[in-house]
Amino acid sequence: MKIHFLSLTHIFAMVCCTLIITCASSALAQTLYIKPTAEIPLRRGQGSEYKILAIVADGTAVTLLEENELWAKVATENGEEGWMLKRYLSKDLPLDKVVKFFKTENTKLKEELEETKKQYAELQTSKEDIEGQLQKSNTELSATSDKYQSLVEDTENVITMKNELIESRQTVTTLQQKMGSVVAENQRLKASQNIRWFLAGGGTLIFGCIVGMIMARSSKKRKSSLY
Repeated sequence: MKIHFLSLTHIFAMVCCTLIITCASSALAQTLYIKPTAEIPLRRGQGSEYKILAIVADGTAVTLLEENELWAKVATENGEEGWMLKRYLSKDLPLDKVVKFFKTENTKLKEELEETKKQYAELQTSKEDIEGQLQKSNTELSATSDKYQSLVEDTENVITMKNELIESRQTVTTLQQKMGSVVAENQRLKASQNIRWFLAGGGTLIFGCIVGMIMARSSKKRKSSLY
């Protein structure tokens, strides 16, 4: 158990050391810029007696590798490493680079602005198209609503006409039934009248025959009385 605790302590110490070294490396490996003074010599060592490896122009970016009170070891952009006086280094971005940076940003902003304007114009066109389609849809919807209302009214009229037709058919049926009754009654009355005329004619004929017979008998009696 004690060995295990020591192992954990050792691992924790290693992690802390690694973090400290990393932070220190990050702090050292920062980008610095040559101050706008003159061209600065990059030497092999910390002193003017050391050989000059390169001449670094002002405004050039270098990477800080080591430093002490007076000197700093740096690496140039082309990979050369050497020492130069710290007083010629600065964290501030050189003015020409600042101007270049803002010009670049300004160009990007202008391009983004133009792109935004273009997108806005496209959106405005799309908005107008959508508004036109919406207006057209509203008009079609209004027309469809009117047609629907007309169909509803027509349907109500059809239902009313259908009911009236049913009532008319019922009325016609009733009238036909009444007409049949009237025709039957008329035929019955007509037949009865014919019988009456027949009886009247027959009665007249019989009455004539009786009168004729009586007169014939009277005539015979008169003739026999004369003889």
